[in-house]
Amino acid sequence: MADKAHEEFVKKLEKTISVLKGKVTKTTEMGKKQLAYRIQHLTEAIFMNFTVEIPPEGVVQLEKKLTIDKEVLRHLLVVES
Repeated sequence: MADKAHEEFVKKLEKTISVLKGKVTKTTEMGKKQLAYRIQHLTEAIFMNFTVEIPPEGVVQLEKKLTIDKEVLRHLLVVES
């Protein structure tokens, strides 16, 4: 993803989370890294970590949106206690 496209994706994700009545509390960019194996014919990707506060009903909708988004190769939602 180019820098401009990368910034647009982050803004789009933040907007999606706010629509689901959540908020992004921390964003960490881990940079572009080599993938262990090809995913959709790509060998490298930008890794991001978002810490969000979102109501339980929003988690299911966020999961669905991340699954169908073509820009997201893999994702993992984790509940922090």
